[in-house]
Amino acid sequence: MKDRFFNIRQIVLTVIFIAALSLMGMITGEKYMVAVYGAAILIISGIIFLFVRRNQRHSEISLVKNRAVGVVAGVVLCILALITPLILVLKSNVINVGEEITAMTIVATLAVTILFIALFALAVHLINNKGETFAMRALGYLIIIITSLIPGILMSRFDKNTSTIGSIYYVALAVLILSYNGINLLKSKE
Repeated sequence: MKDRFFNIRQIVLTVIFIAALSLMGMITGEKYMVAVYGAAILIISGIIFLFVRRNQRHSEISLVKNRAVGVVAGVVLCILALITPLILVLKSNVINVGEEITAMTIVATLAVTILFIALFALAVHLINNKGETFAMRALGYLIIIITSLIPGILMSRFDKNTSTIGSIYYVALAVLILSYNGINLLKSKE
């Protein structure tokens, strides 16, 4: 009975996750892109599910034998996390940073992205690895709260439209998911 509720909860959470990420399609301004994003995320989730099921023994997921595959996947995910905001600034009309995009804009976007990822990584480290004491866990959560304000504060300097600020938070969520998974794949697992 407990396994059944676990499976139902996993399915519901996966559907919610796919639905939420598919809303990133609204960034493009085209209504059909929500369905395209949803289909792409569904396909990626399905491939991951099949990969995990194929390498799974009973209820335990076996580690990948070839470490190089994990490293390559981790590097690719980290690079995607870093370039996603750059692509948004350079190729999208979501962020209005002025008429001309300068090298300084690109460097600033990359620097803010790295800072954003580093602060969240620090917070997760404090909570998970140094969280024996309440003070470290509280500090980690405080860093998360403060860091969560960065995209909204920076975007409000250029465009105070709520849909734009909301779109930035979708991109920030994608950056965090990509970087968190990329960093975990790069970390050595014994």
